[in-house]
Order: sequence, then structure tokens, then C-alpha cells
Amino acid sequence: MKFNPLFILPNLFTAGSIFLGIVSIVYASKANFEMACWLILISMILDGLDGRVARLTNTTSKFGVEFDSLADIVAFGVSPALLLYFYIGADYGRLGMGISAIFVILGAVRLARFNITSSSEPNFFIGLPIPSAALIVMLWVLVDLKYEFIKTYGYEYIMLCASFVISILMVSNIRYPSFKKMQWNFKSFILLIVILGVIYVNPQEILCALMSAYVVYGIVRWIAIVLKMRLSTKSSPRSNGA
Repeated sequence: MKFNPLFILPNLFTAGSIFLGIVSIVYASKANFEMACWLILISMILDGLDGRVARLTNTTSKFGVEFDSLADIVAFGVSPALLLYFYIGADYGRLGMGISAIFVILGAVRLARFNITSSSEPNFFIGLPIPSAALIVMLWVLVDLKYEFIKTYGYEYIMLCASFVISILMVSNIRYPSFKKMQWNFKSFILLIVILGVIYVNPQEILCALMSAYVVYGIVRWIAIVLKMRLSTKSSPRSNGA
């Protein structure tokens, strides 16, 4: 059996994602939080490219899938968790350590569940994807570095509590939209150009607003579905007796 040299290419992207995740941890430990944040974002871009490169080069494999999951737990589990700890968690002792650890553990559970299950809704993720969880934590830190609101007014505990909620969302049954199989057309292309233009003006703020809206959307949609089911359950006996 001949070895295909193209097999190395997508795995190089995955290895690069791990490398940047580790470097991000090093920068965070040295209080260079802005660089640590941007490295997580670049790591996320590499993570998004490895699967696409594998499909384009016809080098998809079970090894690549497993390698990608291990990379995700480092780049999007450990890296943002330690970024959170070094940024504010260290000031809260065991609470800060516990929340950072829970983020990594539940992120690993999220990845394991994703690997062994196949969603019946291909356009939705079950639970908040771990890259999205990492991105939202990173953006909170990045925005606060610019405006110094949380640390200046002593609201660090709010970020810790919000990060804990993000951890829970990863292992929840709340559906979040998946854009992997999005049908591209002229209108969606124009919309993407507009969004990128707006992001270019204020990247931290716009990205943080978009990701926060993404997280809230899943929660609001879940609440609306639960309320609708309860209302339909209450109204069904009346309709049967009519």
C-alpha cells in the first residue's frame, strides 16, 4: 500500500492548531493576554481548514478525525480555560481553578459525545460547539482588555459565572445552528461581505456581539420550544373534551 504524501497536509493544520494553543497558554501565563487571545483565534482558523483540506485532497481518515478531536481539547479546551484562569480566575483561588477545570472537562465530554453520536438534524449542533465556547471566552477577555470594564469595576465573578454557563451549554441538549452545510448563493455572499466589512471596523466588539447573540439564540430558541410544548400539552385535554 503506497503512502499518500498529501495525507500529511491536513494533519499539519491540526498540528499547527495544537501548537498555537500551547503558545497561547505560554503567553497567558506571562500576562500577555491579547496575544494569547489572537493565537486562539488563529488556531480556530487552522482547525476549520484541516477538514476542508482533507476533503479537497481526498485524504480524510479516522486518524485525522481522532487527531482533530485531541487538538480541539488542547486548543479550545485547555487554552481558553487557562486564559480565563490567568486573567481573572487566579484571584478567586479554588473557585477560579474549579471553573477553569470544569470548562476543560465538559469540553472533553462534548467532543466525546459528538464523536460517538450522529445528529438527526444536520443543520444543528447538539450543545454549544467547543470552538464557539472558546471563542466567546476569548472575546470577553479581548473586549475587557480594550475597555477595562470588568477588572476596573470588580465584575470578574460575572465573567466566571458566565464561563461556567458556557461550560454547561457545551453538554446541554440545546440546538445551535451549524453553517457547515449552508447553501451559498449571491445573497449570502453579499451578506458575508457586509459582515466582514463591519467586523473589520471594530473586530473585537462585533465578533463578541455576534458570538454572544449566537449563544443567546440557542437558549431563547430552547425556551420557546419548551414553552410551546407545555402550552400544547395543557391545551390538548381541552381540545379532546370539546
